[in-house]
Amino acid sequence: MLAEAAAAASTAPLRSLYLGGGTPGLLSRPDLERLLVGLEERFGLEPGAEVSLEANPTNLTPGALEGWAALGVNRLSVGVQTFHDATLKSLARRHNAADSRRALGLLSEHWEASWSADLLVGWPDQGPDDLDRDVEGLLEHGAPHISVYRLTVEPRTALDALSRAGRVVTLSDGRADLLDSIWSERLRSAGFERYEVSNFAVPGHRSRHNQVYWANSSYLGLGPGAASSAHPLRWRNRSKPEEWLSAVQAGRSVREACEQVAPLPRLLESFAIGLRTSDGLAVESLDRRFTPAWRALLDRAGLDLLASGLLVCDEARLYVPEAHLVKVDSILKEFISHLSDQKAPQQPEPSGNSDTRQYRII
Repeated sequence: MLAEAAAAASTAPLRSLYLGGGTPGLLSRPDLERLLVGLEERFGLEPGAEVSLEANPTNLTPGALEGWAALGVNRLSVGVQTFHDATLKSLARRHNAADSRRALGLLSEHWEASWSADLLVGWPDQGPDDLDRDVEGLLEHGAPHISVYRLTVEPRTALDALSRAGRVVTLSDGRADLLDSIWSERLRSAGFERYEVSNFAVPGHRSRHNQVYWANSSYLGLGPGAASSAHPLRWRNRSKPEEWLSAVQAGRSVREACEQVAPLPRLLESFAIGLRTSDGLAVESLDRRFTPAWRALLDRAGLDLLASGLLVCDEARLYVPEAHLVKVDSILKEFISHLSDQKAPQQPEPSGNSDTRQYRII
């Protein structure tokens, strides 16, 4: 990781450093210290930068929490998923509900910085009582940030195999939508803000790192399969660990694929990501990145959505009203479909061009 970082282009000091899955919580303290110190020396960290680490409930111990805090980690993301043991087992999770409750208790007692817990909804036969139990299990331990993700079936996974064999592995969209109103209202009444369709936080505990993605800003990914974006380029590392490691050790490029993203696709991405947030997209930022030509596209492609109030554009921002965020996927599907049929803005975003070639780097 440090060798790849040494070969990467220099950046401004980092606003966010995120150590994500696999399971970085398994790193020993000396290894984690070496990694964090090395990355800070290579790139620098802004004062007050967010330093996040993903951990499973079984990784949390008083010693681990003390060590992470001492090394400058100031945000944890804990994959609770659910307190329903049968569902955890069906998803091949290595923890159970008791492990999660123990871990959350340790966070309440020993962790002073920010943290987040993930919940998974939409598993078969899940009902309102199941959801209430999961949400209350997090609230009673004082979680300041909760991410609620719908269960999706990814290709070549155990769930995919079960689905292709005829098993029902997820709730229907209609039933899942009904549950959305339950968890969103419960969290809102507990003082949480829905600042992105799947993310809820009490004031001061938004994930700064995720907001980089939602703003379609630049980021650097290190490690096997990591993705990076530095406008107008986007690239992906070799996904097989042994191939990535071999390239690093030989001093070769670790990139597996790279593309140069033209202005219109980048604009579509910005809409598709940014409109999932309660803040939406800043009009001034869109003007600066894509020129005011994007407004004509909006007028042509989003006319019906604007007229119905499902999409709002005022002097400051373009956004989906909070009451309609639960329907954001269908809203975006319609909007992006209409936008894709339009012609590109006459001028490109300042740092890019209209070349959309894809090429491999060996």
